[in-house]
Amino acid sequence: MKKPLLLILSLFLQFQFLYSQDAIKTLEEKQREIIQYGTESEIANLIASLKKDNAVYLNNDLIKLAQISNNAHILTGVFSFFTDLAQTGLETKAIELIQNRYDEQKEVVRSAIDYVGSVKAVEAIKPLQEIMDAEDKSFINSAIRAIGKIAGTDKVSNKQEIVAYLINYYKNGDPVDDDKNALIVSLGEIGSAESVDFIADIVTNIDERPFRRMTALEALGKIKDQKGLPAILQGVQDSDPNVRATAVAALGPFTDKKVEDAILEAFRDSFYKTRIAAAKAAGDRKLVSAVPYLRFRSHNDEVPGVREASIKALGQIANAEAVSVLIDLFKQKNNPDAIKIISAEMLMTIDAGTYSPEIIKSHEEAKQQKQKQLQSGLAKVLSNGKSEGLKNLAKQFLTSTDVVEQSYGLQLAKNNRFSDLADLIKPLTDEKKYGSLALRARETLDALGITE
Repeated sequence: MKKPLLLILSLFLQFQFLYSQDAIKTLEEKQREIIQYGTESEIANLIASLKKDNAVYLNNDLIKLAQISNNAHILTGVFSFFTDLAQTGLETKAIELIQNRYDEQKEVVRSAIDYVGSVKAVEAIKPLQEIMDAEDKSFINSAIRAIGKIAGTDKVSNKQEIVAYLINYYKNGDPVDDDKNALIVSLGEIGSAESVDFIADIVTNIDERPFRRMTALEALGKIKDQKGLPAILQGVQDSDPNVRATAVAALGPFTDKKVEDAILEAFRDSFYKTRIAAAKAAGDRKLVSAVPYLRFRSHNDEVPGVREASIKALGQIANAEAVSVLIDLFKQKNNPDAIKIISAEMLMTIDAGTYSPEIIKSHEEAKQQKQKQLQSGLAKVLSNGKSEGLKNLAKQFLTSTDVVEQSYGLQLAKNNRFSDLADLIKPLTDEKKYGSLALRARETLDALGITE
């Protein structure tokens, strides 16, 4: 009878030991085990979690996984994650997949193409051009867009040849509509003056469909060459409201009295997207003469998007008159929470030290009055600030029982290098108690140069 009892006790103790060993594993160790042994669903969930936290500490492990895996879902997940981060390390694998595209699943090849575009992998241009020259058109749209992103960098010395290649393909390669649009986008990304005349002809061709003319206007705005300005100004007067709005948005980089007049006149357009475009263009150019228009729109426009775009433009201009408008918008009691939050954000970007005390006060009032949207919005705005005067707020957030506020406290400590708050940060590295927040706490300590 004793032997069975001893056997049961032995098994129980072994179970307890194994359980305790598993319990003391760090979250990072458990995540590495998922990468090594997990199913595609478990790995997908892990990547989603890493994306949410903007975490990069497992990148080397993911690179190793991608290099050995043939699982389509795993490869697309890893490539998608690295594409979002523009993180290098998978170029060789991606080019290999592109070159062997007929042996791979299409979503894997597309994710590899998107990746080489994201990281501007110059060595991928030739394989991408081979896709464009092939009879199979399955990947051509992705390849065109990737070429534009890569050729738009300083690393590429033969931009003129690539521009000529893309224009020739547009004219003689018989591309479908979507591919024509992709070619125009890529020419805009490359930003070469050699393509301006070709793109301007598309803008001014009234027989072209509006969407393609809009795409061409956006490209001219990116290229920023003065030769393209007449076509953009012509677009400002177009009968199609979407073309007008796109043309106004493209004016931002240009300096000319005609440009200034066109932007100011666009604030009167009955189409709301044109007014939004005018606000953005005024902000891009820091157009002081637009401040009275922006004040009126930020207070009175019936479309919330126009009000918000006007407030952001005021923040970019940031002269005394613009700042005065922002303060009024923030303090007006009857303004929607979204307007107050955006106004606060602009004030913080202008001078966090000067304006944060009033924003902190409003945050506290919102908290007391249980105005949750305003409270959380102002907290997020404050967490991105850089000012020594935010130290007490950082302490308050770090000692909060709310995990979001604790995260904001870590952000403030990191932004402002509040290394003297280490004693408040270290307790947050307890993974059993704080989970993923513990990883962020460790990252904050590392950024501050503090060892636990």
